[in-house]
Amino acid sequence: MITFRVYEPEHDSKQVYALWQQVLSHTWPLTYETFHTVTVGNPAYREGDHLVALAGDEIVGLVATQVRQETAPVQGNLLLLLVAPSCQRQGIGRMLHEQALSSLQRRGVKQVQLGGGFHYFWQGVPLNLPEAWSFFAAHGWTEQERSFDLVRVLAGYTTPEYIYQRLRPTITIRQARAEDSAAILAFEGQHFPGWLAHYQRVLARGGVSDVVVAEESSHGIVGTSFVMESRAAWWQADIRWLSLLGEQTGGIGPLGVAEHMREQGIGLALAARVTGALCERGLSNSYIGWTWLIDWYGRLGYQVWQEYIMAWRQT
Repeated sequence: MITFRVYEPEHDSKQVYALWQQVLSHTWPLTYETFHTVTVGNPAYREGDHLVALAGDEIVGLVATQVRQETAPVQGNLLLLLVAPSCQRQGIGRMLHEQALSSLQRRGVKQVQLGGGFHYFWQGVPLNLPEAWSFFAAHGWTEQERSFDLVRVLAGYTTPEYIYQRLRPTITIRQARAEDSAAILAFEGQHFPGWLAHYQRVLARGGVSDVVVAEESSHGIVGTSFVMESRAAWWQADIRWLSLLGEQTGGIGPLGVAEHMREQGIGLALAARVTGALCERGLSNSYIGWTWLIDWYGRLGYQVWQEYIMAWRQT
């Protein structure tokens, strides 16, 4: 008999991580520390977000969810659904899926994304897990678009001259300073509220020098990004897949430009400055997660690393 209950991290985490190892480690190897961070070790986690399926005392399934109350309407995310190989095709996945959607609805969620969230494993369903997508498609999900993770090898990287030459003379791309902190947070709060918590964490842990800003002489800060690397004090498994990408992989953090300043080359200049900083720090690869801008980042030599099926549905 299969029973279900709320996930209890202090008792269940090792068993559930072992479940990940059984089901996914051959394709998506992940450390226990990263698994813990994404599931419960981040500010978005709330008790009751995740459910486990048990056969006796053995955990044979997990569904992980997240609710983002700051979005309007309230958005939920289905982060992960795992069933032990020996228990698949017995309806356990279907029951976990149904309970997850019901739980999200009870918590006020109007729209659910398959993947994604504040901290997440994948932004959608990885294309290299076709059986996973078949399951979700059979349970009412419809593909709406594709997104991508990109990588570039940093050996030999130089920023093309035109990247900075095309900027207006009033625009400066520079490393942030301590006195910029309040302006950076105000910028994120106004233009990219979904990223505000990430910048708060970076700045609170002494990472202001990891932030790169675009400053306009009359308007102040008009764009931001930050350098991601695992040696940073604020690091929180921000790149989940170092086991695949290599430990000497850094990345470009959330990058955004104020709407009224777009189409002027500022965003690409920010990306170039971060990429250059990763080179200067001696890293081997640069990673960009969850983007659609293949050709845009391609100007800096980035190429597709992974592809994802994206889907949303109403509760």
